[in-house]
Amino acid sequence: MASVSASFVAPRVRVSGGKRVTKRAAVRGAVRVNAASKKAAPSVEEFAGTGDLPAVRLTAKNGDTAVAYLFGGVVTSFVKSGRDVLFVRPDAVFNKSKPISGGLPHCWPQFGPGDIQVHGFARNVDWALTGKTEGDAPSIEMTLTPNDYTKAMWDKEFKVTQTITLSDGKLDATMKVYNLGKEDFTFTGSFHTYMAADIGEVRVGGLEGCKSMDRLADKEGKVAGDITIGGPVDSVYFDVPEKITVAVGGGETVTVSGTGGWKDAVVWSPWTDMEACYKEFVCVENATCAPTTVKAGGEWEATTVLA
Repeated sequence: MASVSASFVAPRVRVSGGKRVTKRAAVRGAVRVNAASKKAAPSVEEFAGTGDLPAVRLTAKNGDTAVAYLFGGVVTSFVKSGRDVLFVRPDAVFNKSKPISGGLPHCWPQFGPGDIQVHGFARNVDWALTGKTEGDAPSIEMTLTPNDYTKAMWDKEFKVTQTITLSDGKLDATMKVYNLGKEDFTFTGSFHTYMAADIGEVRVGGLEGCKSMDRLADKEGKVAGDITIGGPVDSVYFDVPEKITVAVGGGETVTVSGTGGWKDAVVWSPWTDMEACYKEFVCVENATCAPTTVKAGGEWEATTVLA
């Protein structure tokens, strides 16, 4: 991962709500969807998304929408007041050959490099749709359990659920990890959140005083003020407060609230390593970067709220 910096260029083809969209964004890098701002009956709709992959669209009472794909259990779109808060990279593919690049994917049971594949396997396997709730605050539950592919990398007995809920202009994503085995296991993880943004206007606030680790320079530090992006960034912040604010450009601000097991945060921008799109997004992630233990028969839970 890396941090963010840049100036704006016209966005390339993006994916929003399961459709490819080409247009200049009103908030540099974000897609304005006028129709989405209209009132609509709240609903939970299963449909065939890009590449005919199974997807679910949530529509809240106020007209906000979210789209989740069962491959990777990833939310690819959260349209709030007509603006897509999330960003899907133009190089994203929807054919299961690799994880869907963008949105709100998981890094689990490993964040970053380590003993198994980078960022683990949760984002590149099929999840099951195990629950749907209609109403003014619609929600879905997606579940991941072991299969031959996961066991070859990480031979643990587990169940992971993710519950996605839309309500009051917010998207709630709750992850629960269950240890179904007879031995304790440890993991690291994050919600690798891609936010639509004008990189030159990004300011990440709320981390003042937190210890940090610049993973590119391999240097520890302490946050003195808002974080801005002027080059590649890949930094971890430890024992962070519940709420982080992200100014994304055009006068828009997104709050990222992490509760439960999310103790850390990550800011990443690839900068010119992703020449085609680095000016259009920043990743600000809730994370648990130190090994987290789930005792046999126990569970772990954490929630990210985007608002």
